[in-house]
Amino acid sequence: MEASAPRDTPDDSIALSDVLAPLWRGRLTILAITTLAVALGMTNALNSVKYRSDGFLQFSGAIPEQKEKDKKEAPPGINPADFKRYAAAFGTSNRFNGYIRQNKLENVGDVHGLRNTFASREGAALLLEPVYPFTKLDARDLMDPPKDSNNNIIGLRISYEAATPESAQISVGMLGRYVIDSIIYSVYSDQLRFKHAEIVARTNKLSNDIIFNNEKLERFHRKGIDLEKIVARYPESANVIGRQVVTVNEESARYLSPRSQMMTNEVEAGEAKEAIYAAKREQAQNILLREYYDRAKILLDTSTSGEAILRGLEPLKEATFKGKDLQNEAIKEVYNTISIDNQNALSLYLEKSRFIAGPSLPESRSTRLSTALVLSFFLGLLVSIIVVFGRAWWRNNRLKMAD
Repeated sequence: MEASAPRDTPDDSIALSDVLAPLWRGRLTILAITTLAVALGMTNALNSVKYRSDGFLQFSGAIPEQKEKDKKEAPPGINPADFKRYAAAFGTSNRFNGYIRQNKLENVGDVHGLRNTFASREGAALLLEPVYPFTKLDARDLMDPPKDSNNNIIGLRISYEAATPESAQISVGMLGRYVIDSIIYSVYSDQLRFKHAEIVARTNKLSNDIIFNNEKLERFHRKGIDLEKIVARYPESANVIGRQVVTVNEESARYLSPRSQMMTNEVEAGEAKEAIYAAKREQAQNILLREYYDRAKILLDTSTSGEAILRGLEPLKEATFKGKDLQNEAIKEVYNTISIDNQNALSLYLEKSRFIAGPSLPESRSTRLSTALVLSFFLGLLVSIIVVFGRAWWRNNRLKMAD
């Protein structure tokens, strides 16, 4: 039986001429589409040119402000837990929009772009990067970190892109002031309300202390009268030491003369008088402080700007002490305490916490025109080739599709 000869099969390979021929016939289409894509890409790139400005905002002291006795121990910067709380406040679009409205900054920098960023899912995290004294890599290199080391946030790296260099620079500066303003507001919204409640409670406690010491003073007075009667009734007892009972137990007894008891009673009465005087003095100071913090609380409720509140505290102090006798040491002490607190806060939040680098004025675009040109060229070339081959396929197969 003879083997059957193999049948001829069609050649499934594609000749190079089959590829180049449609491209040559559609060369004008390819040129037109590619040119159009390049023109559109360049136009879009020119219209969407971005300039990037950067700045480093430093927190020099410990935030929030520390008491005088704690200043030496408190490390500079913001505790990460506190920073998360502050960031939750200044990262909201409502807070940012309120800051813009209150300070009339609608036409300053790229406010529209900033508003869009704050309203986005990522929000301010796109623009603000916390800076730590040492990173995870530093911690790995430092096998044994220095004693008493901390990793508070010591500053923020702020970056923003805008259509012009000036707008980018102004926007970064605005973001830095906004962050500080929000931190001040967060600190004082807690601090002023806490101090106000604390002073009210302290004033009431001092009233109770005065009542208690007045009762003690009356008791000492009655006891003194009784002791005087005893001494008058038994004059010889003044010379007999060791016979008057003070305490008695199963093993022994101790005695004190009535005259010694009178002296002790007078000393205790003097101590009670001194406690009453100190409580009344402190109460008067707390009444002054409560008047000051009443005004500060009203200011806090009517303002959303932290800097406005901080700068408004000094006029509130002057209004509180207007007509008061500043020659009185108790009043002068309160006046000086408030002045020191305000000066320290202004120094910490508005002078020490500042840009130490930038905001920079960018000299070149953050996006390159050459990159946009290359991308638009290849995109246009790809689209034009697809159009040419698609048109050729349609011509070759439309009759078959009709049948």
